Amino acid sequence: AKCAWGRDELLPATCGGQDNWGAFGFTLIDALDTLWLMGLKDEFQEARDWVANSLDLSTRKNKVSLFECNIRVLGGLLAAYDLSGDAIFLEKGRELATRFFPAFETPTGLPYPSIVVSNGRVSNTWTGDDSLLAELGTVQLEFRYLSYHTKDTSFREKAEGVY
Repeated sequence: AKCAWGRDELLPATCGGQDNWGAFGFTLIDALDTLWLMGLKDEFQEARDWVANSLDLSTRKNKVSLFECNIRVLGGLLAAYDLSGDAIFLEKGRELATRFFPAFETPTGLPYPSIVVSNGRVSNTWTGDDSLLAELGTVQLEFRYLSYHTKDTSFREKAEGVY
């Protein structure tokens, strides 16, 4: 934690961190469920406070992989909510998923693979116009979970538009 708190990746050799995934705190959020399951409640609370106070999605101006951000950030937030029941995780997850919506505004419903969540700017990546099955399928879990817990069907509808 002292080396890369709130950064996307830890650089253990230098006790530093880097933000190659859009500066979302990927590692911290992805580890929330592990902290909870290991009984590290103080550390979980510190990480929870970082999410509540520092994860401002309106300031995330770097392009991010929809797939990676969905499975690691949205998935991490929803897992933390499921385990702890803390509404901040569901609120942040809902906000993030809503910011993903522009990626689904395509003629086919297949999402663009990259997005800037602060402004909704979307783009293709190394696959060009092609989509990867893992990217298309993985949104099902998180988006359906969100619809169930928020009673907002728009998340499920976006995910189902892939088929």
